[in-house]
Amino acid sequence: MAPCDNQDQEMTEMVPRTWTSSKRKANLGVEGEFSTKRRRKGGKVQATEPPARRRSTRPTRNRRSLAESESEEDGDDEDFHIKEEDAVTESGEESYMTPGPATTGETHPKRKRTVATSVPRKVLKKESGQTPANRTSHCRSTASVSAKKVNPLPLLRVLALYTDGYWYPGSVGDFQKPDNYKIVYDDNSAEWARTGSMRRLEVRVGDEVTNSKTNKSGTVKEVKDDMLVVSPSSGPNFDLSYRYLCIPCDKVEAQWEDRELTRTLLAGINDTSRQPALPEGADGFLRGCGIIITSNPTALAWNKEKIDIFASMIENGATLIEDWSDALQISGTYVYDKGKGKAKGKKGKDKDAGNRKPKSWKITKDQARWFEELDKGSIQRVFVLADTVCQKPKYLIALALGVPCLSTNWMTDSLQEREAKDWNRYLLPKGIDAPHNVRLSQSVNLDWGTVPEHLMNLMDNPYAHKVFAGKSVLCVGDDYIPEQHEERMGTNNYGELGFEALRTIRNRSNITSGVALIILAMGASQVTAVANFQDANKEEHFDFVVFKDPKWRSKHPTPKEGTKHASWAWAKQSLIRGQMLPVF
Repeated sequence: MAPCDNQDQEMTEMVPRTWTSSKRKANLGVEGEFSTKRRRKGGKVQATEPPARRRSTRPTRNRRSLAESESEEDGDDEDFHIKEEDAVTESGEESYMTPGPATTGETHPKRKRTVATSVPRKVLKKESGQTPANRTSHCRSTASVSAKKVNPLPLLRVLALYTDGYWYPGSVGDFQKPDNYKIVYDDNSAEWARTGSMRRLEVRVGDEVTNSKTNKSGTVKEVKDDMLVVSPSSGPNFDLSYRYLCIPCDKVEAQWEDRELTRTLLAGINDTSRQPALPEGADGFLRGCGIIITSNPTALAWNKEKIDIFASMIENGATLIEDWSDALQISGTYVYDKGKGKAKGKKGKDKDAGNRKPKSWKITKDQARWFEELDKGSIQRVFVLADTVCQKPKYLIALALGVPCLSTNWMTDSLQEREAKDWNRYLLPKGIDAPHNVRLSQSVNLDWGTVPEHLMNLMDNPYAHKVFAGKSVLCVGDDYIPEQHEERMGTNNYGELGFEALRTIRNRSNITSGVALIILAMGASQVTAVANFQDANKEEHFDFVVFKDPKWRSKHPTPKEGTKHASWAWAKQSLIRGQMLPVF
């Protein structure tokens, strides 16, 4: 880690409040939940009428506070914040969450699942000794709904392929074009899947199944409403609850071909890629505008400012995008050590992948694109909002892509004027040129967002300085491999704190932004991330090797010709300067 780099912790805790608009009260609804999940006891909301004469037009001047919850498990206030990176990239340290959808503390081929968070990496208060088998289930939809109450659609029960190569039962929640369905598994974890990775949950006599809790396998002898009776190859029959139902990939291919999903069955799934209706009476002058929010972790007023921004977004119709990994369709490849673990299934899925860490992660530029097709109901432009210039991943990725980074004042001022202000006047500095301590301006297209091609060709923005254009880059750092944390979904709490009407796009990907995605946004044709330099493929050529360790020179001397070695601090300064600097 470079000496000049400091680990900053972002302020994430805020007082949960709702707000009352001067024009009208916010018409806040209750987000629909899956019928199989028990609704969490929420705090009661007490409204306060605005003064008879009120000159301010800002909807956040008079707020309603949430009463304390009567539930014991919700007795303590939960942290509430936008999903921000836990570590500032100045130090090159990106925090990722540990994956796994399996019963905690139990040994079986399915990944271990931990209680994770998708709203900005907050740490939930855990109840000691709980596992997915005995904990109370809570799951919320990944897409906000309009302020009015809605009746949830009937659940479609499916058997879905998980990342460990096994298939597990779950329910289909939301749909996002072109072919992404949110699967909420029976242990309350969630993941996105495509049509080909799902089957109708119709277990039949003769199907070969596995108990993910005990790892016992056998043939189904009887199908009951809430469980299966399974006959193993040896020993007595045993009951298998659907919660622990697990089917190997090869068994699904051999026995479940006639249980594929049809268009008719999937037709009723809610399409959350389309923007929901605005609250009654909202202006909507920023409808079709996507907002990614980041902040300087030392900003003392950030908690209050987030309340103002959320209130403004509800009023003007803007959509919150939690992370760049939600805005981009990303499909990288994990590589595991072949000398460890079990053999792979027919589809190449490592059956023991969930029990150990990958040795590398690789992605090419063609594996990242804007997440949706642009039409009348889609997002037309995107901005990053920050309280000040910073070096967080969301901010740096925006700089690398040529996406404007604006002051948060743009959002609140636009609401006060009841129209979208000219964003050019709210551009933040690109960064600070370290050697000269000079603030540099952003290199952006001032007509950004006026044509659909700006988003569709986001990875090839001609107005962004692509420092690593066409280069193959190896990133070496103990936390540079993006960890998969499927439980990012289902734990957002905007609705609980009075922001049900906040339009959101979140939890589409199981990774978060980090150094590898920043390098990819800087124009690299291919990026490989490893924890240790020796894990890199020795037969593969890299144009650059970027090290997190500030002492890389003494450990890995730079070759005399060919591959160039450099530090992460050098890569950041090259991005800010908009040119490839001499290696330092």
